[in-house]
Amino acid sequence: MTLVAIFVRVSSKSQEYDRQISDLTAHAQKMNYQVVEIITEVVSASKTAKEHREAIGQLIKLARAGSIRKVLVTEVSRLGRRTADILQVIEELTELKVSVYAHNFGQETLTKEGKRNTTINVMFTLLAEFARMETELLSERIRSGQEEARRKGKKLGRRPGTTKTADQLVKEYPGVVKDIRAGLSIRKISAFREVSKDTVQRVKKAIMQTFA
Repeated sequence: MTLVAIFVRVSSKSQEYDRQISDLTAHAQKMNYQVVEIITEVVSASKTAKEHREAIGQLIKLARAGSIRKVLVTEVSRLGRRTADILQVIEELTELKVSVYAHNFGQETLTKEGKRNTTINVMFTLLAEFARMETELLSERIRSGQEEARRKGKKLGRRPGTTKTADQLVKEYPGVVKDIRAGLSIRKISAFREVSKDTVQRVKKAIMQTFA
């Protein structure tokens, strides 16, 4: 039985990865694969370098230990948004004889004989680049929209009178609360959870007020 890892990622805590897990688990069952581990990640791969992503480190560790032969992802962009990062992950897995399967195309990086699937690797490179360009375009649209709103005199941010209570903050940001209690720095929490440093500081203050 082929040993596999399921790898899923979403960019923010407001998103869910249940559908990714469901689709990939169904595929594993259909192919009679044994799922060794389901690795989940909540991080903006366009903002966080590969070496700072614990989930990627966990995946590579499994591959190096010989615990898996395939990695299942819904699409290649789940491995990252930076083209160079995606290709580096795929290359490292390839050298370890671990194939990456992208569910949206039903294709993988290694052939049944364990050799490089050159055509698919070229396609994955193009898809990774398209994903990067899409992210940059979206970011540019957001910045452009914000600048246009400022030119029109619109105020951005939370409306007056909508300040959240300490209890609401603690309930809304459970991941941030967990990281604060774990002793992580505000900067690291901000980057990992994709929230502003000010938000992390407010949650930290809210924890002190709530559990004082």
